[in-house]
Amino acid sequence: MVLRQIGSILLIVLGGVALVGGILAHYADQNLLDPERFAERAVDVLDDEGAQAEIGDVIVNELEKEGADRADTRRAFKASIGSITSDERFRDALVAALVTANEQALGDDVEDVNVRILDVADVVRENLAEEDPKVAKDVPPDLNLPVANTSSTGTLVDVARRADDLSSLSLLLPILGGLLMIGGIVVANDRRTALFGAAMGVALAGVAVFAGYIGGREIAARQPDDDAAQDAARAIWDAVFGGLETLGLVMSGAGALVALIAGLLFRRRSG
Repeated sequence: MVLRQIGSILLIVLGGVALVGGILAHYADQNLLDPERFAERAVDVLDDEGAQAEIGDVIVNELEKEGADRADTRRAFKASIGSITSDERFRDALVAALVTANEQALGDDVEDVNVRILDVADVVRENLAEEDPKVAKDVPPDLNLPVANTSSTGTLVDVARRADDLSSLSLLLPILGGLLMIGGIVVANDRRTALFGAAMGVALAGVAVFAGYIGGREIAARQPDDDAAQDAARAIWDAVFGGLETLGLVMSGAGALVALIAGLLFRRRSG
């Protein structure tokens, strides 16, 4: 009897651990290891004001190298950066840059990963001309934008590489976790109590997924130095992993609900 109870608890705990690991590995496999899907998600970062400010600063720095006045350029881009980043041509250029960076990140022989948006001179010049034609003339024809590197995306790169190592387990672990929890219920002396424990395990797994999402975002945001870059790092994390927040909350709510029902049944039977 005691051994069955211990075995039930052990199976449920191991099932919860496997479930969390499997969900995170599967989500990363689907959203990081597919370069096109990753880029399609991450490009939404352009809707974030922090990311827009960071890109604006990069463009200002590039134009300043060409001799443009920094104060005038900053003023012009502050008014026009929204139209630049919402331009489909600019977004397509960022998608291409993110696909390239993703492929680099997954390569074994690449240490420095850079996101460089290429061939956006026409997009920047046309949108900037509406605000300040004089500054628009300073846009060089070969304008390329180094918007991110390993220092600002290191956490994301580490996650991608670890997810690549675990990709073969991304489908197996959630299934294994579910089977272990079911096994824990089956072997238990009191299956209603075990069901309560398994439901609480799912709820706690949801909390762990949610905490992993929040914690990962803040770790990613600590790497850049300035506030705009930190906001951009958070926006990238949200764009790629935002679904984990919802998933974690749903798991927590569903697990808690089942645990509540099981607890009420247990009390009714005891009464």
